[in-house]
Amino acid sequence: MTGGKGSNNTVVTHLVGDVGPRRVEYGESPDSLFANVHQKIKEADVRFCQLEWDLATKGCMQWRDRPTTWYGRAHPDNVKSLVHAGFDVVSRASNHGFDYGPEAVLETLDVLRNHGMQVIGAGKDIAEARRPAIVERKGIRVGFLAYNCVLPPEYEAREEKPGVAPIKVATYYEMQEFEPGTPPLIVTIPREGDVLAMEEDVRRLRAQVDAVIVSIHWGIHFVPGALAMYQPVLGHRVIDAGADLIFGHHPHILKGIEVYKGRAIFYSVGSFALETPHHLKPPPGVKPRRMSLVYRQWSPEPGSERFSGPRDKSYTMMVRCVIGKDGVQKVSFLPGWVNQRAEPEFLARTDPRFDEVLRYIDPWCRELGATLAVEGDEVVVQAARSKGD
Repeated sequence: MTGGKGSNNTVVTHLVGDVGPRRVEYGESPDSLFANVHQKIKEADVRFCQLEWDLATKGCMQWRDRPTTWYGRAHPDNVKSLVHAGFDVVSRASNHGFDYGPEAVLETLDVLRNHGMQVIGAGKDIAEARRPAIVERKGIRVGFLAYNCVLPPEYEAREEKPGVAPIKVATYYEMQEFEPGTPPLIVTIPREGDVLAMEEDVRRLRAQVDAVIVSIHWGIHFVPGALAMYQPVLGHRVIDAGADLIFGHHPHILKGIEVYKGRAIFYSVGSFALETPHHLKPPPGVKPRRMSLVYRQWSPEPGSERFSGPRDKSYTMMVRCVIGKDGVQKVSFLPGWVNQRAEPEFLARTDPRFDEVLRYIDPWCRELGATLAVEGDEVVVQAARSKGD
């Protein structure tokens, strides 16, 4: 496969989306979750992932006036899966980031840090949640920040309160037709105070590093191609503040890639290694929540207890970013596939599934000003050329 570490003058960063290991609960080796991909992930100088839930034994499930995510905690020993994959930086800015309250948040931070990982997007208070991670390799400094736009009540960090780094979004509905019952326009607007705080974080980090990567948990679950109104607005402001790349996740399927002012915005990179125990019964009083059924009907196949959904939920990718002293030089991705045991694999160019993944996202990428160029097993993201070029 194409790839490998950078030259003496560049570093390579590999980034993957939602992971949630549970191998310990299944009585299996933690190493098995990333068995097909760990060597490729480790070829980079810097490795990043988005961790969906707590790795903790402390805390208690947070009860709210809406469906509760009861599976947002796994045993701390599952951190061995992340160690085996070689991740250096982990985002905890997830909609599951406070499922088991402040004690679980703090224990998870300790578990990750004790295994040599920097953690962003969550903290003991809002200052720590907004704090960046900076990784230096070969004299090149790469900075990471993480935020969450998908916030159940009270999940955000505040002064003296643990939680995740928020960018809250307001939702309004506007009538489009005069006839009652017709579909409304759904207007979503990011809260200005949170956006200004994010811009301040990016500008401050920009002065310290050679490249800024911003990870955002955002978007709409399971609806192919759909972007919420706030996403391009927020994405552009992140780039305008000085970010070099936006790495988006949460929808659990791939979405389009935009090139804005020469910088890539990945609206969703899909799930990567997310073991969700849908086959287990929730605790008494908690209703089961299978969000994909809210948007799309599908029938789970036998043996799909850990990872199931429509076929496009199996599509995934790993983003590859080449960085030099003058910033990002090249952005690409490796198409991948997730099996029913939640185990990802990367696809060779000769695999028919490689083209299937590209056909799925290519129309949305073109609409957003990006073209995809295949180089071996790698897909390079480029700005679309105008008719006059």
